[in-house]
Amino acid sequence: MGVLATVVGFSTFGLAARGLALGVQRRPLASGFVGYGISGAVFGAVGYFVYGVEQRQNELLKERMAVLTANREKRLAAQESSS
Repeated sequence: MGVLATVVGFSTFGLAARGLALGVQRRPLASGFVGYGISGAVFGAVGYFVYGVEQRQNELLKERMAVLTANREKRLAAQESSS
């Protein structure tokens, strides 16, 4: 998933959370447009951070998988040579 999709998705969730919060408080949904902007921006920033974390984890997983594959190949080569 791309960075834009992640940020927009989190921003949309933030806007929906703001609308739900106003609905629970029984306040008009159109009150406080600044709150919607702040909510969308904060959740968008969280989405950007989560995207970065996800990319770093994927890189670490690729590196770990390469190490495990190399170890497996060494182990299989050692077993074949000893038999």
